[in-house]
Amino acid sequence: MPELRRELGLLEAIVYGVGLILGAGIYAILGEATGVTGDSIVVSFLLAALIASLTGLSYAELASLFPKAEGDYIYVREAFNRDIVSDVTALGRLSMGVISTAAVALAFSGYLSAFVDVPPVPVAVLLVLAMTVVNFWGIELSTKINILFTAIEVAGLVIIIWIASGSWGNAEVLHAPNGAVGVIHAGFLIFFAYLGFGSIVNLSEETEDATVTIPRAIILSIGITTVLYVLVGLSSVALVDWRVLGRSASPLAEVARVGWGPLGSTVLGAIALFSTTNTVLILQISTSRLFYGVSKSEYNVFPAVFSRVHPSRQTPHYAVVVIGFATLPFIFLGDIGVVAGLANLMLLVVFVLVNAALLKLRYSRPELERGFRTPLNVGQLSVTAVAGLLSSLGLIAFYILSW
Repeated sequence: MPELRRELGLLEAIVYGVGLILGAGIYAILGEATGVTGDSIVVSFLLAALIASLTGLSYAELASLFPKAEGDYIYVREAFNRDIVSDVTALGRLSMGVISTAAVALAFSGYLSAFVDVPPVPVAVLLVLAMTVVNFWGIELSTKINILFTAIEVAGLVIIIWIASGSWGNAEVLHAPNGAVGVIHAGFLIFFAYLGFGSIVNLSEETEDATVTIPRAIILSIGITTVLYVLVGLSSVALVDWRVLGRSASPLAEVARVGWGPLGSTVLGAIALFSTTNTVLILQISTSRLFYGVSKSEYNVFPAVFSRVHPSRQTPHYAVVVIGFATLPFIFLGDIGVVAGLANLMLLVVFVLVNAALLKLRYSRPELERGFRTPLNVGQLSVTAVAGLLSSLGLIAFYILSW
């Protein structure tokens, strides 16, 4: 049986993480979140970053223990040894992957509409199908595209920060028109922006020295993107009224228009197309690798045919096709806020299980060799894992109560 090709080093893994996080978040959900919380969007970004970092540390340690493409599934399986729990984890992550891909594909359509009058749903469908083909073609091509597109999207954010840096004093970052509830609600939506770090682990079988490389990539990706997020959020509300951003289908292009004129809007709108395309591609890659991993014969979750690797392309071709087509129904929901909310709920359920898995393994299998260990421990108890578990439960409760 052919195996996946190990092509990724630390730089490539970080670029994958940064590309996932940036494209899924700042370009896709900024307007929706700002419309909820106003200038205090900066506080919401910091809140989401804190919660993501807590669970990110748990992922980093677990990835150093079990560097497998099946990621979350194998962590929960090894910790609890109960099929129902690990199967729920796999289904939750797979659902989050396809739903998130649909949300970002819809964001692509929103930015494209600034250039040409096109129907959003068919465009999003075509984008997903095109990235499915690239995903099938091979990890080497996908990596080259990812590096190029990530560089372009980071450049777009740097442009926003640059043109607004002199106006930061205009932002009233503690002004929350909907109070603490609005700040938390926006933080919940922005949490969608951090989904990428959990998907980095699904590239473990295509990464060199994965027990060390993947944990480092998770931590560095979260750190880099948080700095960019906070500065871009501050820049956006400093230049454009939060109500205008909340109504915009292409919020960063609107910020660039105000700060740089029509040329700025055109440039940022074009960059956003690269960013959202990149995120759709990487989400397709990571979700198909998870599907490939949990379909291995030793798990018997899905038919083993989906764990087959193409002999020449060395990609899990059957898994790639299924994930591509499973994404399409969610595109027809049409509302990015609704789609992102569903993705977040799926993700938070998985985060609860992942944090619980780390806490369980600390006591049940302390002898396992770890390439990374979370900080802030009391004996075998990981304080960050406890905080990650509780904060994820809190966001789930908030989502259900506010629905």
